[in-house]
Amino acid sequence: MSSDTTTRLNGTAPQDPAQLKAEIARTREDLGETAAALAAKTDVKARVRAKASDVAVRTTALAGTVRDRAATTVRRPVPVAIVAAVASAATVALVLIRRSRR
Repeated sequence: MSSDTTTRLNGTAPQDPAQLKAEIARTREDLGETAAALAAKTDVKARVRAKASDVAVRTTALAGTVRDRAATTVRRPVPVAIVAAVASAATVALVLIRRSRR
């Protein structure tokens, strides 16, 4: 808040017309900025687009990082999926064997 506005709020208005015009101009500018900020907050479509764009950029960067890491990791001779499938099959077989013995 400017000293002119503070003075006016205390009960005394500036007497100089140029000073008064300058205060009015500052007040209009502040009001315009406030209105623009409120309009930006209520523009849901623009906010969603901006957030989607931000997420897309971060996802692309993350995908590149994951791709780079995958390219530099040592390839295992037995893929993890095969090991997981064998472990799952063994677990199912053990459960079925235990059920049949009861």
